[in-house]
Amino acid sequence: MLARCLSRPRQSGAVTLLLCGTLLLMVVLLAAATLQMLLSGRQLAVMQRERELAFRFAEAALRDGEAELLAAAASLDAQDRLAAWPAPGRCGGGPQAGLCRPALAGPPVWQPWLRADAEVGAIGVPLGRFTGAALPADAAAHEPPRYVAEILDEAPAGYSAPDPASALAPAPRMRVTAVGFGRNRAVRALLQSVIQP
Repeated sequence: MLARCLSRPRQSGAVTLLLCGTLLLMVVLLAAATLQMLLSGRQLAVMQRERELAFRFAEAALRDGEAELLAAAASLDAQDRLAAWPAPGRCGGGPQAGLCRPALAGPPVWQPWLRADAEVGAIGVPLGRFTGAALPADAAAHEPPRYVAEILDEAPAGYSAPDPASALAPAPRMRVTAVGFGRNRAVRALLQSVIQP
């Protein structure tokens, strides 16, 4: 009888220990799942912020490119900037930097911007090269936003450098493509617009 009485508390203690161990394991798993959820949420928020920065930088480069090209088309110095376009599939240099003519077949000149491992410095014009525009001081980017302008159709017959006193045929349409980078260089945003000065 004494052995029977002593065995009940041992069984009861073993069940209590097993129950406590199971509850402790469940609390640890719940804490790990909560931590994983919080870290995933933080990572999503950071990536969204990076994407937003890249978009805003690309937008700034697009506006800079549009303003620069419209000003070049309206000025008497358009002969320097818009007079000569490079061969198809190529981009200009010097005063024609960032001006490209699309290839008849093949990828556009800005397509390497979509690859994370591509060298982007060889393509396009950095923000502010011709206009002097700059990003705000608090918006530091590792890679400055860039843009290229592609001629979509040739200038109509009779088009020459703009003269404010005469009515000339309109300038050719141009597609401006801009890329912006987040603080992480792999995060990019690409924007395009079509203008006709």
